[in-house]
Amino acid sequence: MNPWEQVEALRFPGREFDPATGVARFHYALDDLVLSETVDFGPPATEHPALERVLDLLYVAASTSYYKIAAPRQVVLDGVALTAGALGWVRALFHDGLGEFAYRNKLEYVLDLPVETGASAEPPAWTHTPSGAPLVAVGGGKDSIVSMEALQLGGLEPVLFAVNPNAIIRSVMAVSPQPVRTVQRRLDPRMRELNEAGAYNGHIPVTAINSLIAVATSLMHGLGPVVMSNESSASVPNLSWLGRDINHQWSKGLPAERHLGEALLAHAGLRDAYFSLLRGLSELHIAGLFARFTTYDEVVTSCNAAFKLRDASERWCGHCPKCRFVFLALAPFTGRERLVHIFGSDVFTDMTQLPGYRELMGLTAHKPFECVGEIEESLVALRLLTEHPDWRDSPIVTALAAEVPALPTDAEVDAAFAGDGPNLVPARYLAALTSLGSPR
Repeated sequence: MNPWEQVEALRFPGREFDPATGVARFHYALDDLVLSETVDFGPPATEHPALERVLDLLYVAASTSYYKIAAPRQVVLDGVALTAGALGWVRALFHDGLGEFAYRNKLEYVLDLPVETGASAEPPAWTHTPSGAPLVAVGGGKDSIVSMEALQLGGLEPVLFAVNPNAIIRSVMAVSPQPVRTVQRRLDPRMRELNEAGAYNGHIPVTAINSLIAVATSLMHGLGPVVMSNESSASVPNLSWLGRDINHQWSKGLPAERHLGEALLAHAGLRDAYFSLLRGLSELHIAGLFARFTTYDEVVTSCNAAFKLRDASERWCGHCPKCRFVFLALAPFTGRERLVHIFGSDVFTDMTQLPGYRELMGLTAHKPFECVGEIEESLVALRLLTEHPDWRDSPIVTALAAEVPALPTDAEVDAAFAGDGPNLVPARYLAALTSLGSPR
């Protein structure tokens, strides 16, 4: 028997925040085991009445890192008081945000995990809409680069942001003239030891955590809304399990964005404090927009394997689902010479990649548990490549074209670039994005 199965509940014994240093400490209890993490924001430049309320929400979001150690059958919010309007977000955070974790570890009960609330908080006495310079989360990939450039070209003067930025993210930020803010999040140092001792492991809704760290940072420095760069395909699940959608990208999807926006308003009195600028766009649409900005070719990457390295010299492993999809998405807009220069290799000449591309095309299994586009987008990209002089004779392209039942129609191609998907983007930010025009 797994010793962690004896843990009854995740509890919240308390948190602290030092307004002089900007250091927050969050404590979590798995029965008698108490674990703590630190988020170092740096000294705040200003005070805001909503900050403590945002830290309440961050306290809950960050708990998912500790819940997964033992996956107890109950969460007890005994050390944090939330308003009733934030509880829908809390339940979705555990039930949907930990869906992939539950699926991979075959923990069916997590999908309906009981969340016991403690004392209720009164609704905030204020409503605030952040109106300063937007704080743009930068991940090092094409999506956040498009957001950075759209807002800068739109005269909105974004401030760039990252949690625990590595060399790759810093190198992307360095290309832009915009100012930068970073935050350090440190998990309890015993986490690795616990994993080695048999604790559960798996995917958590990390984007929810980083989004709330960003919102808190914005309040501390009198900035505007937090701008994410999550696209329409992030809302599409990977598979269905026990009648429930399982989505690797849940915390990047539109339902999660709505839930968190509602929680920020209900519990912290913040309206339009957080949204994804690219929500209405497909991955292909974004790839086409990114292709216009050649100044990032030497630094951009979306490869998760590269992010584990200490330097930025190796930016693409060339063999993971992310590398395969990004190469596929960019190829119609960059041409072979430029894309091979960005990646360091021509993925379409490597036939060992074919099984992975079959997954992306929906020919086998399900969409990979990675941040990749929809199957329909991959098929549209394939059709564009069969018509592109640089790519139509590539081994991977010709093999896939022979295997797919049918390539997308003209109408389906047009739909991939319509850019009119559901979104929560305020009008003046949407105007900055649409001013970039269509990639086709």
